[in-house]
Amino acid sequence: MQTNHQHNAAAANVSLEGMTLRVADVERSLEFYSKIPGARVEMHRPGSFALLSIGSGRLGLLQEGPTHLEFDTADPDRLYEQFKAAGLPVEEPPALKSWGEYDFTIHDPDGHCLEFDSPRHQYSARSDQPK
Repeated sequence: MQTNHQHNAAAANVSLEGMTLRVADVERSLEFYSKIPGARVEMHRPGSFALLSIGSGRLGLLQEGPTHLEFDTADPDRLYEQFKAAGLPVEEPPALKSWGEYDFTIHDPDGHCLEFDSPRHQYSARSDQPK
């Protein structure tokens, strides 16, 4: 039987990079979170979505949709296969999204969405293969 240490040593590295919160009012939440020292607005679609960078992490504010955690991994394909083999509830395999991230998602037992993607800019929007 593998120990947690042995299992983790063989697994793809994963880093928690951010979180997207479902909020009642994007503008009100953006005003609140923007007051955190060092917070920078990276993207803003008034009334529907805002993305802030705070230090090395990201915070999304979403009018509709699930709260989700965002993880970076160098190899989403490998991680997807590891999750599948471990019996985790994987859905669709990793794919290149229209906004340029190559990712896949799973949902935890309480319905929270966990998104696993490549570090930003590792994949080209013109190809679904790593650079």
